[in-house]
Amino acid sequence: MCDCVNRGGVYIHVAVCRSKCIYCDFYSEVCHSGFDWERYVKTLVAELELRSCGLSAMREVSLYIGGGTPSLMPVGLLRFLVSEARRIIMSAGSGDVRLTEVTLEVNPDDVTAGNADVWLDAGINRVSMGVQSMNDKELRSIGRRHDAKKVMEAYGILRQRFGNLSLDLMFGLPGQTLESLSSTLDVFTELHPEHISAYSLMYEERTALTRLRDLGRIKETDENLSVAMFEMVNEHLRKAGYMRYEISNYALPGFESRHNSAYWEGVPYVGVGPSAHSFDGRRCRRWNISDIRAYMLAVENGEKCHEEEMLSDKEITEERIMTGLRTAKGIDIVRFENDFGKEARVELLDKAASMLGKGYLKLDYNRLSLTDKGVMLSDDIIVDLF
Repeated sequence: MCDCVNRGGVYIHVAVCRSKCIYCDFYSEVCHSGFDWERYVKTLVAELELRSCGLSAMREVSLYIGGGTPSLMPVGLLRFLVSEARRIIMSAGSGDVRLTEVTLEVNPDDVTAGNADVWLDAGINRVSMGVQSMNDKELRSIGRRHDAKKVMEAYGILRQRFGNLSLDLMFGLPGQTLESLSSTLDVFTELHPEHISAYSLMYEERTALTRLRDLGRIKETDENLSVAMFEMVNEHLRKAGYMRYEISNYALPGFESRHNSAYWEGVPYVGVGPSAHSFDGRRCRRWNISDIRAYMLAVENGEKCHEEEMLSDKEITEERIMTGLRTAKGIDIVRFENDFGKEARVELLDKAASMLGKGYLKLDYNRLSLTDKGVMLSDDIIVDLF
């Protein structure tokens, strides 16, 4: 149901880490000395080649190499991966194709001048670095390997080479205070990256973080303090010139992530690698198996490595509500009616009425969106609109 038929995204999942972050529930495996990087990369390329028919309608394509920890990949193989992905993307379309954004996720401890030079030469034009905090005690509390000094060193190397940098920030960390968060925000805004992602620490099932909390070794941040931290992040970044264009993402004007925006706008994207997800922009969602070895064997043997589902009309409508309200632009009510009918539009606005009255939602120029007050209650609000 996307009206952006010429746009698309390719996500490549590098499901390998040096060590597992205690809060992470994404699929990845700890890298060992005998890991066969060459086989893994060739499998990623082979899957993308097999999936190239899903790229045929795309004219403006973003490429995102995430993880896991893609910056662990030997630089020669990363160069090969980007080159092959570019070749496949460009040759899949029947007309002019532009690769608009090529993002690489990195950890500070993998950033060296030599690595960064190769990343740049390989065609990476946007780097996203997982920082989380500029307080060493807070970094240790969540098992991060780097410290604030390493962040500054890594950022300096990247800044000399790349014109589009994104930093990840987390709040609600164990032992974090408003004062320490403010100090981290001061450093972030002084560094002035083009993009900042700010996430509240989540206690997901089956993570080491949740086990530590349940054992009483870590205390979860009080809800009132978490709200105050979100408000601080929002205000601090706004004053520094950043616009919140999605619940957790802020950018200087013109530097919104094209790739992440595709997810929220219903643009088709192809995901390759173990556990990677894909969407055809209409009804079909698919996801790869979450097992590196089984994934490689399946692709090498020409066997199925994914599951898929066809979304119902109700699920498509709910998806539009959920993704639309994550963005600052919100839901385009006119487009919503065109896609789903007048009855669906009336039902949506009827359900939204009480939250509009309470100031959690706003309706401006036929766009329904969350207010700052409503963002912290977004999950509950979205469910109430289903």
